[in-house]
Amino acid sequence: MMTANMTNFEKQVWGIILAAGFSRRMGEPKMMLPYKGKPLIQHAIEECLKSQLDGIMVVVNPQINNLAEAVNMEGIDRILLNHQSHEGMSTSVKMGVQSLPETAQAAVFLLGDQPSMSSAEINRIIEDYHNHPDFSIIQARYLDNPGHPVLFKKHMFHQLLDISGDEGGKSVIKKCKQQVFYSNMNRKAIPDIDTPDEYRMLVDGELN
Repeated sequence: MMTANMTNFEKQVWGIILAAGFSRRMGEPKMMLPYKGKPLIQHAIEECLKSQLDGIMVVVNPQINNLAEAVNMEGIDRILLNHQSHEGMSTSVKMGVQSLPETAQAAVFLLGDQPSMSSAEINRIIEDYHNHPDFSIIQARYLDNPGHPVLFKKHMFHQLLDISGDEGGKSVIKKCKQQVFYSNMNRKAIPDIDTPDEYRMLVDGELN
């Protein structure tokens, strides 16, 4: 667990929250939409702060008004402004990897538009990382469907730096499928909030 006086040299498992999209399907900045009295993005951040992650950084789109301020919460180590957000999610993944301290041993990627994600899912990924050292990637699996969070060990970082477009780390996972351990979450998939209908269903309690 991260302590107040922990230095970057002691932070080995980092969380990278991806929150730099343009919300084109939503039609407005979804990370700033209100949910239970706070911006949507803050729910994902709070669960990361409650988890066993050693360090946390958030990648945001600087073109979204007030987003950088909204993620500037106590306990967040770094806020990264991705000025290449228009080139796709891969730019945020690479920016996160490039910003990790040398001592980082693993990175857990999380999505800022998954307010139903809990610290329990994050902790299970971290526990499986420790319990299954022969695997290079630990990916959450929800009733046989893979999803987030996804952890990549340090020796996989160079492959993440080669990705492009809007696919995130999917191509690396596909290429290295024999090195993936699937961490069973024993629950239905955690939805992304991408459209006005999905947001309405979230607010109405139909997605939880």
